[in-house]
Amino acid sequence: MNLDWLIKKFTTYEIASADGTAIAAASALKDIAMKIQAKSTKDLYEKIKVNAYGLREARQSSAALLNCLDFIEDAALSAYQVKTPLKKMREVISEACTNFVERIAAAKDKIGEIGSKRIRSGDRILTLCRSTTVLSILKKVAEQGKDIEVFVAESRPDLEGRLLANEVAALGIPVTFFTDFAARIFLPDMHVMLAGGEAIAASGAIVSKVGTATLAELCHDARVRVLIAVGSYKFSHETILGRLVVLEEGNPEQVVHSDKIDSKVTVRNPLFDVTGPEHIDAFITERGIIPPQGAYLLFTTNQENKH
Repeated sequence: MNLDWLIKKFTTYEIASADGTAIAAASALKDIAMKIQAKSTKDLYEKIKVNAYGLREARQSSAALLNCLDFIEDAALSAYQVKTPLKKMREVISEACTNFVERIAAAKDKIGEIGSKRIRSGDRILTLCRSTTVLSILKKVAEQGKDIEVFVAESRPDLEGRLLANEVAALGIPVTFFTDFAARIFLPDMHVMLAGGEAIAASGAIVSKVGTATLAELCHDARVRVLIAVGSYKFSHETILGRLVVLEEGNPEQVVHSDKIDSKVTVRNPLFDVTGPEHIDAFITERGIIPPQGAYLLFTTNQENKH
């Protein structure tokens, strides 16, 4: 089975969200595990590994995707090592794919429940981009009937903030939508900044949509609480060893079409930035609310979930 179509969706950001990449990859590998021709358990394991590698290379910033692929590969390897029959091995891999997707859904629901308790009636919430985890919190807040307002930065160049603004409005929550550089104007009236993330580093830093770091620093200086809603499955294990999370760049054409600017001008489209722990008040995770300095605890959580 050829995964070029899915890899293209990852690299062109047709599938953009961190959770979306993990869920799509798990679905694809589940299909491969059940349908691909394999002569032996070793052959099946090798094919899962090769296909997982292609997906991994397509979106290296997404810790959710990388951890999902690790989880599935570990399940395949374990089944192979204990000489599981081929048919049963297919089922083991399929179950691992299902389990990781269910973990994402359960975490998001729990984060919504925990995070909504940190939001009070009368709060004005500042956010950007489109985080489905942030949206899960806002859904819970709406269900609880709390009177809040949400202020959404547009998140150029793809304008994901517009999508979020529409979704929040559909919940019956008053929404203000504005250009990215106008954010500072609204800071004196904000109570909370709420954002999602692509990857949590062992240092307590968060890799997130470009603009998050600037907005978090402004909020920190203005004494606006900065809360990051993120599942423990987004912990980047490689950062424990000092490796940095890859910060991907998108197509420059998304910023400005080449026929609209001089060819001598270099156009760049950074997609992610890094917010330091000093500008984050807390992570809202399915395991509870933790300070950024406690991010390493999420590694322990992930290790427990492997057994």
